[in-house]
Amino acid sequence: MNPAGVACNSELFRKTETEEDKMYRTFGMVVVGFAIILGVFACNDNPQPIPSSVGEFVSVSAGGGHICGVRIGGTVQCWGFNEDHEGNIIGQATPPDGEFSSVSSGALHTCGVKIDGSVECWGSDSFGKATPPAGEFVSVSSGGVHTCGVRTDGSVECWGLVDYFGKATPLGTEFVSVSAGWGHACGVRTDATVECWGKNNTGQATPPLGKFVSVSAGGYHTCGVKADDSVECWGDNSVGQVMPPAGKFSSVSVGAFHTCGVRTDSTVKCWGYNNVGQATPPAEQFSSVSAGEYQTCGMKVDGTFECWGESTMELF
Repeated sequence: MNPAGVACNSELFRKTETEEDKMYRTFGMVVVGFAIILGVFACNDNPQPIPSSVGEFVSVSAGGGHICGVRIGGTVQCWGFNEDHEGNIIGQATPPDGEFSSVSSGALHTCGVKIDGSVECWGSDSFGKATPPAGEFVSVSSGGVHTCGVRTDGSVECWGLVDYFGKATPLGTEFVSVSAGWGHACGVRTDATVECWGKNNTGQATPPLGKFVSVSAGGYHTCGVKADDSVECWGDNSVGQVMPPAGKFSSVSVGAFHTCGVRTDSTVKCWGYNNVGQATPPAEQFSSVSAGEYQTCGMKVDGTFECWGESTMELF
């Protein structure tokens, strides 16, 4: 899957890096001038195969260059890239055995909640993001450099690089959901307000006032579905990713530079960066959607899943 003419040891991948540059690259980004070059998956030539979707999955989650889904029966299957940017196999698309209730794909790692409430992660463990704490969780969200989960008592716990950008974990036991982005995270409290923490260089961790039913944190922006079913977004708007269309939505999912949501009529609408079709959904009926880096997947109302976009992009 290596773009023609680009070697894995190309000068594009050997620029002088600051510590923050290195963490940008961890999430798949090398910033050169005004061009954002996604190089993490350009040299991975051994992707896991795409499975049949017919009546076999209950959920699907799109990550950096891989996708994972929970099958009927609770097993997890992943496909896409299984290596890091240097070609080392790290196993983000090689799930463990066992039964899971949910799964979340991050940039280079994946985590899932098992049926006993414990969390298990696989893939890159840089910063400890794939080493979950013990205890029972109701949900988990894999980000770029960290992971967060909601415990059964309503508290949120995060692990990985959680204190580099400020507050690591919110206080209190009043959360119903949490979403981990690249370097920030947001959660919905039981009073329907949103709290965010972590990196906030583009305002991605400064939520607006109002009541929300769900929230999704992405690369440098965040979106949520409000109590009136509208979508509101905040953070980086360099490619229109925080400019949602009008109308009513049942859910929203934020990727690296694009956003997708399921409308109340079960159609999907996407906005933001669309260089490889990741923001061009099919004209089908969906029950859920998951936006990754350069690909998006959704569960259709007939129980099958469909994906669009690509898991790699050409360097430009």
